[in-house]
Amino acid sequence: MKLWAILSALLITAVGLATDIDQAMVKIYTNSITYDYYIPWSTDALTESYGSGCVIEGNMILTNAHVVSNETYLQVRKEGDPRKYQAFVVALSHEADLALITVNDESFFQGIDPLELGELPFPREQVTVYGYPMGGDALSTTQGVISRIESYRYVHSGLSLLTVQIDAAINPGNSGGPAIIDNRIVGVAMQTNTQADNIGYVIPVPVIEHFFEDIEDGSYDGFPSAGFSYQTIRNPAFSERYGIVEEQAGVIVTQTAFGSPAAGVLQQGDIVLMIDGRPIAGDGTVEFRSGSRTSLNYMVNRRQIGETIPLQIVRNGLSETVEITLNSTLGDLILVSDKIYDLPPEYFIFGGVVFLPLTLNYLEEWGRDWHLNTVDYLSYPFLFDNWQTEDREDIVILSFMLPAEVNTGYEGINCEIVDKVDGTSVRSFSQFVEVIDSGTGKFLELTTGLGNVIVLNREEAIAAEKEIMTRYSIPVDRIIF
Repeated sequence: MKLWAILSALLITAVGLATDIDQAMVKIYTNSITYDYYIPWSTDALTESYGSGCVIEGNMILTNAHVVSNETYLQVRKEGDPRKYQAFVVALSHEADLALITVNDESFFQGIDPLELGELPFPREQVTVYGYPMGGDALSTTQGVISRIESYRYVHSGLSLLTVQIDAAINPGNSGGPAIIDNRIVGVAMQTNTQADNIGYVIPVPVIEHFFEDIEDGSYDGFPSAGFSYQTIRNPAFSERYGIVEEQAGVIVTQTAFGSPAAGVLQQGDIVLMIDGRPIAGDGTVEFRSGSRTSLNYMVNRRQIGETIPLQIVRNGLSETVEITLNSTLGDLILVSDKIYDLPPEYFIFGGVVFLPLTLNYLEEWGRDWHLNTVDYLSYPFLFDNWQTEDREDIVILSFMLPAEVNTGYEGINCEIVDKVDGTSVRSFSQFVEVIDSGTGKFLELTTGLGNVIVLNREEAIAAEKEIMTRYSIPVDRIIF
């Protein structure tokens, strides 16, 4: 009888805990638009999508950034309540694929005990993922085991951050739902590996906490980047040549981005042996906790913007310690930006010629396999040589011509990089537009990376602008940030 009483009490407790978690679950309904980066003044059709989230402290709902990206109208429904409430984005990190949203109607949060964050779990722990996947409207749970913890590329942003891999199913609609261990949040479901079965990824607590700490002052700064590229060291002859005593230790600096934290501190050929107090192995990894290794970049992006980290290096055979101040994000330093959200494309039209900065959004207009479908000179910078230099901050693209008398004869020139405008090298998109706007000569002359030359009569191009804009139903000749 006593045994039955104990089992009954445990069962009641378990049911009660499950119910407490269930009542904090939220289904998110997002209406959104996407921008057309080939015809940058237009948008695609309005779409509706669904995602998941959970209530946390402060009347906030934690979810994925990709669940609410480009939103025009948000609604949420709490578990067990058929009513939908209008919601609003409070804070958002596209880099970490995290967002906080809220409901102004405080009655929405009545009766809900907010969930709390747990700790970074360990491999082989059991985890339960909550959410609202496709195939039904009710709350769904899936269970699995944590397979590994390491830095991995976030599909939404392209940034590699700490990630927890699990074998629980994560399906469309699950995005933003919490992964739970011992009734606490250990991660937020974000993506799945479509090339394999039962491989899903969740955003772990350290990344969530970084986001929360970042926005404490009311603004989002992002995840820092040191701004240098490196080569791993796995060959004993290489180690001997560069004076590295320990075999397979450290990485060699191959390049620094212009204006980056590493620029002026690190030099090409420096061997970096330690970063922020952690030894770097020859494969470019550090031990982030006992028995677990991940990319050395983790030691940088776990910090906040403005912090400093020490590096132990070997330069010309001599060991020394240097410090870098992490005052830039990766987006500040790269030539071709990764995915852009919540903003319309930048573009500029002159004489019916459509110009815009090269971005991943533009490359993706070639489809899912854009890296195979687009021309090499557009894909190469993003894939292989994406640091800004002293001479170039953006790559400007001549996208296509809006056929008109002023640009006749140039119809076959499209999707080319603009190298010079009126003899001036193109440094950035804003500088490119400024040179054209301030030009006074009779002709505007453009030179592309393929050697093509476009000459426009400046006065005729300006005079034709109104007719061209009206003919092609374009509201403004530019959007520049």
